[in-house]
Amino acid sequence: MKPVNPYRNLYPDIIIIFLIIVLPFFPGCNNNQGRSYDSSANKVSPVKSATNAAERKSELPVSDVSADSLQELLKGKWLRSDGTYIIEIFSIKSDGVMDAGYFNPNPINVGKSGWLIRDGEIVYEIILKDINYPGSKYNLIYDKKNDCLIGNYFQAVQGINYDVVFIRQK
Repeated sequence: MKPVNPYRNLYPDIIIIFLIIVLPFFPGCNNNQGRSYDSSANKVSPVKSATNAAERKSELPVSDVSADSLQELLKGKWLRSDGTYIIEIFSIKSDGVMDAGYFNPNPINVGKSGWLIRDGEIVYEIILKDINYPGSKYNLIYDKKNDCLIGNYFQAVQGINYDVVFIRQK
């Protein structure tokens, strides 16, 4: 007769406890490539009557920055560093609206684009509205020191976020 192991019923519990404790420390389990995405915190159109006081406090009024100066600074083509994706900024208006195009390399319909100043940084949002792109969006910040646009691309179809950099094309 074989001796009975008194701990045999504990093995499944030990494995579950181990997985609960250890798995959160594996970064490969996170499908969000880089930073997490919170769509409510990344709105770009100017907020006239924000419901969230903290959000309202962190945003400077649009009138503090001239649309003309932004247009002079940012108008043109920007190439994504990891491919042939291009954002072209055609115009920037003082009401926070921005006229922009997106190309991969052919035109992709831009549903909405806008800008605002948040925590002293120029922030852009470009929402795509086309086949294979519905709801995909860019949230970008202008990096004056490096003259580039840095931020996040949310690929809505797959539900994945990517950190991206756009470099000015001369």
